[in-house]
Amino acid sequence: MNTAKRPPYRKVVAALEECEERYEGLVASIDKTADSRLAGTMATLKREIRLRRSLEAELLTAVESERQRIGQDLHDDLCQRLGATALMVGSLANQIDVLDKNLGERVRSIAPLMTETIESCRNLARGLNPITLASAGLPAALAELADRVPSHVKFEWPHSKRMDLKPAVALHLYRIAEEAVANAVKHANAKRIMIELAVLDGEAVLQISDDGKGISEKVAGQTMGLRNMQYRANTIGATLTIEGRRDGGTSVRCILPFANQQR
Repeated sequence: MNTAKRPPYRKVVAALEECEERYEGLVASIDKTADSRLAGTMATLKREIRLRRSLEAELLTAVESERQRIGQDLHDDLCQRLGATALMVGSLANQIDVLDKNLGERVRSIAPLMTETIESCRNLARGLNPITLASAGLPAALAELADRVPSHVKFEWPHSKRMDLKPAVALHLYRIAEEAVANAVKHANAKRIMIELAVLDGEAVLQISDDGKGISEKVAGQTMGLRNMQYRANTIGATLTIEGRRDGGTSVRCILPFANQQR
């Protein structure tokens, strides 16, 4: 596998956290700042906001690059090696049959386990490096995500054509949906999950709803996964809301002005 040096995530994360601390401090200081100093404080605040956006974009780019590299390695290297090994096991079982039929069958029983492992590996590779997103567009990639998740996930796209978005924008929306689904399965114990994508009044609307145990407002902004979703929404100029549903569960809604995000 490729052993290229990994991006310096920790440095970027540390810089982003420091930027957030300065940002919160500046916001808090506005109420205490005299009128003569307000303009200077606001100018500094704007610089901090620009720096924060830049760090968020840098972090997401580094993470995405690493995901794609690992996904490509899994598909091109590990899956191929496992496939070759499965063929070898089948050939070995045929040879053993000549000497011991029962032993040959026991060896042959390894093959289905390897086939399941290969399929799991391919699913993991597709999640890390969603090739369908580039080849068929966001709706097709979200439909594939729904099929891949080991839970009852339904995807709705009320149009017959693909959504023509810029590649980076489509990728961020896909990752937001992926993170929301993963949280619903792993942390909310959801049994039913709905992924909805639509274009309404000039805006792309992505919504992921589940019937899990719900999420508190306090937790919604604290976990790294949920913060990553917010970073991604900020990067593409979208509005992200995460809230509990009245009938239980959680709703993640991302609204993106559509016109300036097309190819």
